[in-house]
Amino acid sequence: MNRIGWPTASELRLELAGEPPADCSVRLNQLRWIGRYCLVEELETFVGELRSSPHWGAPLALEVSLAWLLAGQPHQADLAVLEADDLDPSLGLVPDLWGLWPAVPGERPAEVTELAARIRQWRRLDPRSLDASWRQQAQADWTYPLTKPGLDELILLLRHEQALNSPIEPFLASLVGEELIAVDPSQAYRFWALLTDLRPDWDHARLKATDLALGIGDRARCAAWIATASPDTRRNPWYWDIAARSDLEAGAISTALDHWGQAIAEATPELAEVFRQRRREARRGPGVLHVRSLLDSGDASAALTLLLRLVADDPQWQPLRSLLQQAEAAATAGGTSQVVADQALQRFRQLLERAAARLGLSLPPAIPGSGDPVPDLDGARQRLGGFSRFLSEAEAQFALEA
Repeated sequence: MNRIGWPTASELRLELAGEPPADCSVRLNQLRWIGRYCLVEELETFVGELRSSPHWGAPLALEVSLAWLLAGQPHQADLAVLEADDLDPSLGLVPDLWGLWPAVPGERPAEVTELAARIRQWRRLDPRSLDASWRQQAQADWTYPLTKPGLDELILLLRHEQALNSPIEPFLASLVGEELIAVDPSQAYRFWALLTDLRPDWDHARLKATDLALGIGDRARCAAWIATASPDTRRNPWYWDIAARSDLEAGAISTALDHWGQAIAEATPELAEVFRQRRREARRGPGVLHVRSLLDSGDASAALTLLLRLVADDPQWQPLRSLLQQAEAAATAGGTSQVVADQALQRFRQLLERAAARLGLSLPPAIPGSGDPVPDLDGARQRLGGFSRFLSEAEAQFALEA
């Protein structure tokens, strides 16, 4: 798992595609997240792999039942309980109401007792009752959804949302708003990041998670959520604003300006002015700094290309125009220097050819052709030594003739 402590759905799929870990606790953690993200096909394959592993037994079969319940598949969960009972009848998982089977001595482990009780509770779930108690606990402590029981109960509520008295999304949006985000952005980020995968069609969660990922420096997830946004999300001007700020942080100035242009196109007139201001600040701040960095590194061509874009968007701002003149002068000087270097190289080539002609030597091509045979390096070194000696004599003769 990654540094924050939980996998996104896409990260989990990548893990599952790799080599299965030998550690049973890692496999168990993967199983729970597959159920939480309702990855039904992946869960079927995963359970098949678990059955052939050395860890398979009644406790793991109960964990499979719990995962199926989280994935909204109660029938599969029941089958897993029956399988656990077959694997270890001494656990007494299936009640013998008619006394048809002989009693099997043995004490049920505490973790199995807890698992079985939770499965029975969730199997007979009353969504409205759970909804009332869950909202009460979440209001008392907004981090309750980030605990294991709080998260699993939230997932069950999302699976049974049609049966609730009121939609849960508005409650969640008000539970972790801007005030709490300002107080604890890391915890708020985890809250919205989890909801992004639990409710991938909820644009509000996607935008909150992506914005917070950018703010705390989780660039990989921020970029992934930007790239995989739905068409509906891409019609939201805030999506383009987040993409622009992400580009700006990565030094992609022109792309950031383009994305703010998209934000302006999708926004209301009042909101569009906010994005125009951000684009203007990007041109005159990070844009200018990036140009100066390119000039300092000697990349006058790239600096000139970016400046032409900045000036086209902001033609009246004098500092940009002055910087453009400086970049044009640097680019011209760079081109002139290259021409001078090319001319000097050509004159030296002519000198070598004249010397070789006097001494009866043939010069190899300056740039070997693609079909030329592999050269004899030892022979080449010997010829080069001889040519160097003859060249000294030729230079002396040229000096006398001049």
